[in-house]
Amino acid sequence: MLVLLLLSLLLQLCYLAVPVLHQWISPVFVALVLGLSAAFVLPLCSIRPSELLASQLGKLAMLQQKALRFGIVCFAFSVDAELVLQTSPLALFKLAALVVLLLAAALWLGIKLFKLPKELVLLVSCGLSFCGTSAIFATWSVRKSDEATLTQSLAVVLLMGLLALLSYSVVMHTAVLPEAQLAWLIGSTAPEVSQAVAAGSQLGDAAPQAVIAKLFRVCLFVPFLVLLSFNGKDKQDFVFPWFILGFIAVLLIQIAFALPVWFSQAAAVVSQCCLIFAMLVTGLLTRWQDVKQCSGKVFSFAVVVMIFLFSLALLFLPG
Repeated sequence: MLVLLLLSLLLQLCYLAVPVLHQWISPVFVALVLGLSAAFVLPLCSIRPSELLASQLGKLAMLQQKALRFGIVCFAFSVDAELVLQTSPLALFKLAALVVLLLAAALWLGIKLFKLPKELVLLVSCGLSFCGTSAIFATWSVRKSDEATLTQSLAVVLLMGLLALLSYSVVMHTAVLPEAQLAWLIGSTAPEVSQAVAAGSQLGDAAPQAVIAKLFRVCLFVPFLVLLSFNGKDKQDFVFPWFILGFIAVLLIQIAFALPVWFSQAAAVVSQCCLIFAMLVTGLLTRWQDVKQCSGKVFSFAVVVMIFLFSLALLFLPG
Protein backbone atom coordinates (compact mmCIF):
# COMPACT_ATOMS: atom_id res chain seq x y z
CA MET A 1 0.00 0.00 0.00
CA LEU A 2 2.87 2.35 0.82
CA VAL A 3 4.37 1.65 -2.60
CA LEU A 4 1.12 2.72 -4.27
CA LEU A 5 1.01 5.95 -2.26
CA LEU A 6 4.63 6.76 -3.13
CA LEU A 7 4.05 5.96 -6.80
CA SER A 8 1.02 8.27 -6.84
CA LEU A 9 3.08 11.06 -5.30
CA LEU A 10 5.95 10.47 -7.74
CA LEU A 11 3.62 10.65 -10.74
CA GLN A 12 2.09 13.86 -9.43
CA LEU A 13 5.56 15.39 -8.90
CA CYS A 14 6.47 14.55 -12.51
CA TYR A 15 3.46 16.50 -13.76
CA LEU A 16 4.24 19.42 -11.43
CA ALA A 17 7.84 19.51 -12.69
CA VAL A 18 6.76 19.38 -16.35
CA PRO A 19 3.34 21.18 -16.61
CA VAL A 20 3.22 20.76 -20.38
CA LEU A 21 2.57 17.03 -19.83
CA HIS A 22 -1.05 17.92 -18.96
CA GLN A 23 -1.59 18.98 -22.59
CA TRP A 24 -0.31 15.65 -23.89
CA ILE A 25 -1.92 13.07 -21.64
CA SER A 26 -3.91 13.02 -18.40
CA PRO A 27 -2.01 11.79 -15.30
CA VAL A 28 -5.14 9.86 -14.35
CA PHE A 29 -4.90 7.96 -17.64
CA VAL A 30 -1.18 7.31 -17.05
CA ALA A 31 -2.01 5.94 -13.59
CA LEU A 32 -4.58 3.56 -15.07
CA VAL A 33 -2.08 2.35 -17.71
CA LEU A 34 0.58 1.79 -15.04
CA GLY A 35 -1.85 -0.16 -12.87
CA LEU A 36 -3.07 -2.27 -15.78
CA SER A 37 0.50 -2.91 -16.92
CA ALA A 38 1.44 -4.14 -13.44
CA ALA A 39 -1.67 -6.34 -13.35
CA PHE A 40 -0.56 -7.91 -16.66
CA VAL A 41 3.21 -8.21 -16.03
CA LEU A 42 3.28 -9.35 -12.39
CA PRO A 43 1.36 -12.63 -13.00
CA LEU A 44 3.99 -13.49 -15.64
CA CYS A 45 6.50 -13.40 -12.76
CA SER A 46 4.25 -15.65 -10.64
CA ILE A 47 3.10 -12.65 -8.61
CA ARG A 48 -0.64 -12.06 -8.43
CA PRO A 49 -1.53 -8.59 -7.07
CA SER A 50 -4.86 -9.70 -5.61
CA GLU A 51 -3.16 -12.54 -3.70
CA LEU A 52 -0.19 -10.38 -2.70
CA LEU A 53 -2.52 -7.76 -1.22
CA ALA A 54 -5.09 -10.26 0.07
CA SER A 55 -4.57 -9.27 3.71
CA GLN A 56 -4.99 -5.58 2.85
CA LEU A 57 -7.74 -5.72 0.24
CA GLY A 58 -10.43 -4.47 2.62
CA LYS A 59 -8.25 -1.64 3.88
CA LEU A 60 -7.14 -0.79 0.34
CA ALA A 61 -10.73 -0.66 -0.95
CA MET A 62 -11.75 1.61 1.93
CA LEU A 63 -8.77 3.90 1.30
CA GLN A 64 -9.58 3.98 -2.40
CA GLN A 65 -13.16 5.08 -1.66
CA LYS A 66 -12.05 7.77 0.78
CA ALA A 67 -9.36 9.01 -1.60
CA LEU A 68 -11.70 9.40 -4.56
CA ARG A 69 -14.42 11.12 -2.49
CA PHE A 70 -11.95 13.49 -0.86
CA GLY A 71 -10.46 14.12 -4.29
CA ILE A 72 -13.86 15.07 -5.68
CA VAL A 73 -14.46 17.52 -2.81
CA CYS A 74 -11.03 19.10 -3.35
CA PHE A 75 -11.79 19.24 -7.07
CA ALA A 76 -14.52 21.79 -6.28
CA PHE A 77 -11.78 24.32 -5.47
CA SER A 78 -11.00 24.30 -9.21
CA VAL A 79 -14.52 25.46 -10.01
CA ASP A 80 -14.64 29.24 -10.38
CA ALA A 81 -18.22 29.79 -9.24
CA GLU A 82 -18.04 33.52 -10.03
CA LEU A 83 -17.38 32.82 -13.71
CA VAL A 84 -20.45 30.59 -13.86
CA LEU A 85 -22.61 33.25 -12.17
CA GLN A 86 -21.48 35.89 -14.68
CA THR A 87 -22.48 33.85 -17.73
CA SER A 88 -25.65 34.49 -19.74
CA PRO A 89 -28.62 32.60 -18.20
CA LEU A 90 -29.78 31.60 -21.70
CA ALA A 91 -26.38 30.04 -22.49
CA LEU A 92 -26.46 28.10 -19.22
CA PHE A 93 -30.03 26.97 -19.88
CA LYS A 94 -28.95 25.65 -23.30
CA LEU A 95 -26.05 23.83 -21.69
CA ALA A 96 -28.32 22.27 -19.06
CA ALA A 97 -30.71 21.13 -21.82
CA LEU A 98 -27.74 19.66 -23.72
CA VAL A 99 -26.64 17.62 -20.70
CA VAL A 100 -30.16 16.33 -19.98
CA LEU A 101 -30.77 15.36 -23.61
CA LEU A 102 -27.37 13.71 -23.94
CA LEU A 103 -27.75 11.70 -20.75
CA ALA A 104 -31.25 10.50 -21.70
CA ALA A 105 -30.16 9.60 -25.24
CA ALA A 106 -27.00 7.83 -24.05
CA LEU A 107 -28.91 5.70 -21.55
CA TRP A 108 -31.49 4.75 -24.17
CA LEU A 109 -28.90 3.98 -26.84
CA GLY A 110 -26.72 1.90 -24.54
CA ILE A 111 -29.50 -0.16 -22.99
CA LYS A 112 -32.05 -0.47 -25.79
CA LEU A 113 -30.00 -0.27 -28.99
CA PHE A 114 -26.56 -1.62 -28.04
CA LYS A 115 -27.92 -4.02 -25.37
CA LEU A 116 -25.08 -3.26 -22.95
CA PRO A 117 -25.18 -3.82 -19.16
CA LYS A 118 -27.09 -1.03 -17.41
CA GLU A 119 -24.34 -0.21 -14.91
CA LEU A 120 -21.71 0.09 -17.65
CA VAL A 121 -24.00 2.33 -19.71
CA LEU A 122 -24.72 4.52 -16.68
CA LEU A 123 -21.03 5.03 -15.84
CA VAL A 124 -20.01 5.79 -19.44
CA SER A 125 -22.99 8.13 -19.91
CA CYS A 126 -22.18 10.04 -16.72
CA GLY A 127 -18.52 10.32 -17.66
CA LEU A 128 -19.28 11.80 -21.08
CA SER A 129 -22.15 14.00 -19.88
CA PHE A 130 -20.55 15.57 -16.81
CA CYS A 131 -16.90 15.42 -15.80
CA GLY A 132 -15.14 12.32 -17.06
CA THR A 133 -13.35 10.08 -14.57
CA SER A 134 -14.50 12.12 -11.55
CA ALA A 135 -18.13 11.52 -12.49
CA ILE A 136 -17.45 7.82 -13.08
CA PHE A 137 -15.77 7.40 -9.70
CA ALA A 138 -18.53 9.27 -7.86
CA THR A 139 -21.31 7.34 -9.62
CA TRP A 140 -19.54 4.04 -9.05
CA SER A 141 -19.16 4.75 -5.32
CA VAL A 142 -22.91 5.43 -5.04
CA ARG A 143 -24.08 2.54 -7.20
CA LYS A 144 -21.54 0.05 -5.82
CA SER A 145 -20.90 -1.52 -9.23
CA ASP A 146 -18.22 -4.17 -9.70
CA GLU A 147 -14.57 -3.36 -10.46
CA ALA A 148 -14.77 -4.73 -14.00
CA THR A 149 -17.53 -2.27 -14.89
CA LEU A 150 -15.50 0.58 -13.42
CA THR A 151 -12.36 -0.33 -15.35
CA GLN A 152 -14.18 -0.67 -18.66
CA SER A 153 -16.02 2.64 -18.30
CA LEU A 154 -12.81 4.47 -17.34
CA ALA A 155 -10.94 3.08 -20.34
CA VAL A 156 -13.73 4.04 -22.75
CA VAL A 157 -14.21 7.59 -21.45
CA LEU A 158 -10.47 8.29 -21.34
CA LEU A 159 -10.15 7.16 -24.95
CA MET A 160 -13.08 9.40 -25.95
CA GLY A 161 -11.32 12.31 -24.26
CA LEU A 162 -8.22 11.75 -26.40
CA LEU A 163 -10.38 11.62 -29.56
CA ALA A 164 -12.11 14.84 -28.47
CA LEU A 165 -8.74 16.61 -28.15
CA LEU A 166 -7.86 15.46 -31.66
CA SER A 167 -11.19 16.82 -32.93
CA TYR A 168 -10.55 20.23 -31.32
CA SER A 169 -7.19 20.48 -33.08
CA VAL A 170 -8.83 19.77 -36.44
CA VAL A 171 -11.58 22.37 -35.87
CA MET A 172 -9.03 24.98 -34.76
CA HIS A 173 -6.93 24.52 -37.89
CA THR A 174 -9.94 24.71 -40.20
CA ALA A 175 -11.16 27.91 -38.47
CA VAL A 176 -14.81 27.15 -39.25
CA LEU A 177 -16.00 28.67 -35.95
CA PRO A 178 -15.25 31.99 -34.21
CA GLU A 179 -13.03 31.62 -31.15
CA ALA A 180 -15.87 32.40 -28.72
CA GLN A 181 -18.11 29.67 -30.16
CA LEU A 182 -15.20 27.22 -30.42
CA ALA A 183 -14.43 27.80 -26.73
CA TRP A 184 -18.05 27.06 -25.85
CA LEU A 185 -17.96 23.93 -28.03
CA ILE A 186 -14.86 22.69 -26.19
CA GLY A 187 -16.38 23.32 -22.77
CA SER A 188 -19.64 21.65 -23.80
CA THR A 189 -18.02 18.46 -25.07
CA ALA A 190 -14.70 17.81 -23.28
CA PRO A 191 -15.03 14.85 -20.89
CA GLU A 192 -12.33 16.11 -18.46
CA VAL A 193 -11.83 19.60 -17.00
CA SER A 194 -8.11 19.37 -17.75
CA GLN A 195 -8.93 18.70 -21.42
CA ALA A 196 -11.19 21.75 -21.59
CA VAL A 197 -8.50 23.90 -19.99
CA ALA A 198 -5.72 22.56 -22.22
CA ALA A 199 -7.70 22.94 -25.47
CA GLY A 200 -9.28 26.26 -24.46
CA SER A 201 -5.93 27.79 -23.51
CA GLN A 202 -5.09 28.01 -27.22
CA LEU A 203 -7.96 30.45 -27.83
CA GLY A 204 -6.57 33.57 -26.17
CA ASP A 205 -9.22 35.88 -24.68
CA ALA A 206 -11.98 33.36 -25.40
CA ALA A 207 -10.34 30.69 -23.20
CA PRO A 208 -12.45 31.44 -20.05
CA GLN A 209 -15.64 30.54 -21.98
CA ALA A 210 -14.42 26.95 -22.38
CA VAL A 211 -13.76 26.71 -18.64
CA ILE A 212 -17.14 28.25 -17.75
CA ALA A 213 -19.08 25.79 -19.92
CA LYS A 214 -17.13 22.81 -18.58
CA LEU A 215 -17.44 23.81 -14.92
CA PHE A 216 -21.17 24.38 -15.28
CA ARG A 217 -21.48 20.77 -16.45
CA VAL A 218 -19.57 19.76 -13.31
CA CYS A 219 -22.08 21.69 -11.17
CA LEU A 220 -24.99 19.91 -12.88
CA PHE A 221 -23.55 16.60 -11.73
CA VAL A 222 -24.34 17.40 -8.08
CA PRO A 223 -28.18 17.30 -8.31
CA PHE A 224 -27.97 14.29 -10.62
CA LEU A 225 -25.88 12.34 -8.12
CA VAL A 226 -28.26 13.20 -5.27
CA LEU A 227 -31.20 11.97 -7.38
CA LEU A 228 -29.27 8.83 -8.28
CA SER A 229 -28.54 8.19 -4.61
CA PHE A 230 -32.21 8.31 -3.63
CA ASN A 231 -33.05 5.90 -6.43
CA GLY A 232 -30.31 3.39 -5.65
CA LYS A 233 -30.53 -0.36 -6.14
CA ASP A 234 -30.98 -1.06 -2.43
CA LYS A 235 -32.98 1.70 -0.75
CA GLN A 236 -32.90 -0.04 2.63
CA ASP A 237 -29.12 0.32 2.72
CA PHE A 238 -29.23 3.88 1.38
CA VAL A 239 -26.39 6.05 2.64
CA PHE A 240 -26.44 9.69 1.61
CA PRO A 241 -23.23 10.60 -0.27
CA TRP A 242 -22.04 13.22 2.20
CA PHE A 243 -19.13 14.18 0.01
CA ILE A 244 -21.68 15.94 -2.22
CA LEU A 245 -22.43 18.34 0.63
CA GLY A 246 -18.70 18.95 0.88
CA PHE A 247 -18.59 19.74 -2.83
CA ILE A 248 -21.50 22.20 -2.50
CA ALA A 249 -19.97 23.77 0.63
CA VAL A 250 -16.73 24.44 -1.24
CA LEU A 251 -18.65 26.12 -4.07
CA LEU A 252 -20.51 28.35 -1.60
CA ILE A 253 -17.27 29.25 0.15
CA GLN A 254 -15.77 30.30 -3.16
CA ILE A 255 -18.77 32.54 -3.88
CA ALA A 256 -18.65 34.17 -0.44
CA PHE A 257 -14.89 34.50 -0.05
CA ALA A 258 -11.94 35.19 -2.32
CA LEU A 259 -9.62 32.26 -1.67
CA PRO A 260 -5.88 32.66 -2.31
CA VAL A 261 -4.72 31.32 -5.65
CA TRP A 262 -2.07 29.17 -3.99
CA PHE A 263 -4.74 27.47 -1.87
CA SER A 264 -6.90 26.59 -4.89
CA GLN A 265 -3.85 25.30 -6.75
CA ALA A 266 -2.81 23.19 -3.76
CA ALA A 267 -6.32 21.74 -3.49
CA ALA A 268 -6.20 20.86 -7.21
CA VAL A 269 -2.91 19.02 -6.67
CA VAL A 270 -4.36 17.09 -3.71
CA SER A 271 -7.45 16.22 -5.74
CA GLN A 272 -5.35 14.90 -8.59
CA CYS A 273 -3.16 12.87 -6.20
CA CYS A 274 -6.26 11.22 -4.74
CA LEU A 275 -7.64 10.34 -8.18
CA ILE A 276 -4.24 9.05 -9.32
CA PHE A 277 -4.05 6.74 -6.30
CA ALA A 278 -7.61 5.47 -6.89
CA MET A 279 -6.78 4.82 -10.54
CA LEU A 280 -3.57 2.95 -9.68
CA VAL A 281 -5.49 0.68 -7.31
CA THR A 282 -8.20 0.12 -9.90
CA GLY A 283 -5.70 -0.85 -12.58
CA LEU A 284 -3.58 -3.05 -10.29
CA LEU A 285 -6.53 -5.12 -9.09
CA THR A 286 -8.03 -5.48 -12.55
CA ARG A 287 -8.31 -8.94 -14.05
CA TRP A 288 -7.40 -9.00 -17.74
CA GLN A 289 -10.36 -11.20 -18.55
CA ASP A 290 -12.53 -8.30 -17.39
CA VAL A 291 -10.73 -5.87 -19.71
CA LYS A 292 -11.18 -8.25 -22.64
CA GLN A 293 -14.94 -8.00 -22.10
CA CYS A 294 -14.71 -4.35 -23.15
CA SER A 295 -15.77 -5.22 -26.68
CA GLY A 296 -15.89 -3.12 -29.81
CA LYS A 297 -19.60 -2.67 -29.15
CA VAL A 298 -18.81 -0.66 -26.02
CA PHE A 299 -16.44 1.62 -27.91
CA SER A 300 -18.96 1.96 -30.74
CA PHE A 301 -21.56 3.05 -28.20
CA ALA A 302 -19.20 5.68 -26.77
CA VAL A 303 -18.33 6.98 -30.26
CA VAL A 304 -22.04 7.36 -31.13
CA VAL A 305 -22.63 9.24 -27.87
CA MET A 306 -19.71 11.57 -28.59
CA ILE A 307 -20.99 12.28 -32.10
CA PHE A 308 -24.42 13.04 -30.65
CA LEU A 309 -22.78 15.29 -28.03
CA PHE A 310 -20.88 17.28 -30.66
CA SER A 311 -24.03 17.60 -32.78
CA LEU A 312 -26.06 18.94 -29.85
CA ALA A 313 -23.25 21.30 -28.82
CA LEU A 314 -23.12 22.77 -32.34
CA LEU A 315 -26.90 23.14 -32.34
CA PHE A 316 -26.92 24.91 -28.95
CA LEU A 317 -23.94 27.22 -29.54
CA PRO A 318 -24.61 30.76 -28.22
CA GLY A 319 -24.92 33.40 -30.90
